[in-house]
Amino acid sequence: MNFRTTLVIIILLAGIAGAYFLFFQESTDPASTDEKSPIHEVYNIERDSVQQVEISFADAAYQNLKLVKEASGSWQLQVPFQADADNEKTNQMLDDILNKRVKHTIEVSELTQYGLNTPSITLALWTDGTAPAVTFLIGKKAINYSVYIKEKSEAHVFLIESSALDDLTKSPTDLRERSVVQFNPETVSNIQLMYGDVVSTSQSKTVNCEKRDDIWYVTQPIKAKADAQEIERILSELLLFQVSTYEADGTNATALVQLEKYGLDEPRIRVKLTDRDIIHTLNIGSTVPPESGQQERVYVKDVYYESVYTVPDDIYPLLNKTAFDLRDKRVIDFQRTATNRFSISIRGQEDVVCTKGYDNIWELQTPTGKIKTDAKAVDDLLFGVDSLEAFAFVESSARNLASYGLAAPSMKVAFTQRGEEKPVILLIGDSAEDETVYVKSEYSPQVARVERALIDKIALGAAWLRDKQVLNFHIDAAIRLTLRGEDIDSFTCQRLGTNWRLTAPVKEEANNAEVNAIIYELDNLTADTFIGNTSALTDNTTGFNNPHVQLTIELRNQKVYTLQVGKTEASGHFYARLQHAPDLIFLLNAELVPKLKTTLALLRMPEQ
Repeated sequence: MNFRTTLVIIILLAGIAGAYFLFFQESTDPASTDEKSPIHEVYNIERDSVQQVEISFADAAYQNLKLVKEASGSWQLQVPFQADADNEKTNQMLDDILNKRVKHTIEVSELTQYGLNTPSITLALWTDGTAPAVTFLIGKKAINYSVYIKEKSEAHVFLIESSALDDLTKSPTDLRERSVVQFNPETVSNIQLMYGDVVSTSQSKTVNCEKRDDIWYVTQPIKAKADAQEIERILSELLLFQVSTYEADGTNATALVQLEKYGLDEPRIRVKLTDRDIIHTLNIGSTVPPESGQQERVYVKDVYYESVYTVPDDIYPLLNKTAFDLRDKRVIDFQRTATNRFSISIRGQEDVVCTKGYDNIWELQTPTGKIKTDAKAVDDLLFGVDSLEAFAFVESSARNLASYGLAAPSMKVAFTQRGEEKPVILLIGDSAEDETVYVKSEYSPQVARVERALIDKIALGAAWLRDKQVLNFHIDAAIRLTLRGEDIDSFTCQRLGTNWRLTAPVKEEANNAEVNAIIYELDNLTADTFIGNTSALTDNTTGFNNPHVQLTIELRNQKVYTLQVGKTEASGHFYARLQHAPDLIFLLNAELVPKLKTTLALLRMPEQ
């Protein structure tokens, strides 16, 4: 090789290296703005100003895309089919491309070598008007992780990061909104659920709910106040449903044979939501054949879009509601926290009156004076009636009240609220065949059947509401204790100073700890429940004619109490009463009774 040839090769290599550094190496000059301006600055297009996006691909394996922004700001996919677009993903795609920085600008006369004569991707962006504001042609990849791009109306080519290819290579599924339905639960004003042949409204069963003045009502097939919490739960859960799979789009989704395949020719349920001036309508089809290890799904179609997709089958029980499910099932409406008086009338007599003092303590008024109430029982009554729900509604008019024992109710419960003149009254009638009880609010025509557990407690009257503590004295006030009973030695103890002494059947010092243990149990003795109607109980039935245990305690103030513990009843509790109040019978927990007994041997002090 001669010198001239070597020189020519060196010059060529130097030219190639210069071109490389000129066109493909990024400048290290921090003051250079030509290489660092993002696309949105160069072409004065901000993401929020874009109203329409069209992306077309040279590769037929990809579907061309068209997205249009609605007046609400939400993106809609219009090509290759119509569907809601994911706003966040669409905006992110625009951010990714518009924030790409222009690396270099090249003046060219021929586009083929840059892949721009048949671009791999064409991106058109509209800001307003009928023509795109800009149309970008994206060509071949260059070295240094770049790609050639040009704006259609300009002569020059520039380079941006090659990640733009990934940013724009999207399928329709990539950009679709995966929410089953998008709405604002706060502005939904109507919910319609159709069952059966929803295509023929005359053959379908319809439940309709309407929101008026922020209150939900069932308007079809009955007219009643709705259960607002249940409706809000349905809306909130429906909003969370996501598409599991997309099954068909376009004409493939609307062909009758396809609709039959998915059970959407005769949907099981159609739900229609009215959100301001937008109506969303979904058809719920058949269950997807189960696949091993996957959650069961159902086919769903929005009637306004040519798309069929699947969602978890939880959507079916969520929407499969009757009018009873959606109506307000509360029997009576009052504010328990504002209630300061209530009364219970049993068989026409006002048997029970409870009032709340300024200290918020409830007292039970009786013919002999006021007594303490069982705070838990009062709370259970107020909360129980306030939340009492119908097991079933019987009829919507009150013309047959006598049929349900409500023309002359067996019980009335009246609640007086602070600042209100008229009480809210619950009427309680007869028992139904299924052991539920007929009830109604005095000022409502609606008759309901309710579970009887709370009603049975109300029927106990004062026996349920009174304080369950049997005796109330200070342990140091006891001066004499006598114990008698079956299969135990009877004895009497007398307090002398601080010590106890046996006075019968022997006279000697007693075991203080053993006596005090019984006194302590008596002082803290509580009934499990008082028995309301004791007229059917005889002394032979209860065992009071021959008590299992009888304890008599005398106090310093000369009061004497005799506790009689009789037989056990069906539940295993012991019948018990105080001898001076023979009709006030109560039940004691079987575990308490052995603590009231002892033996003479344990009472006697051991010999020194």
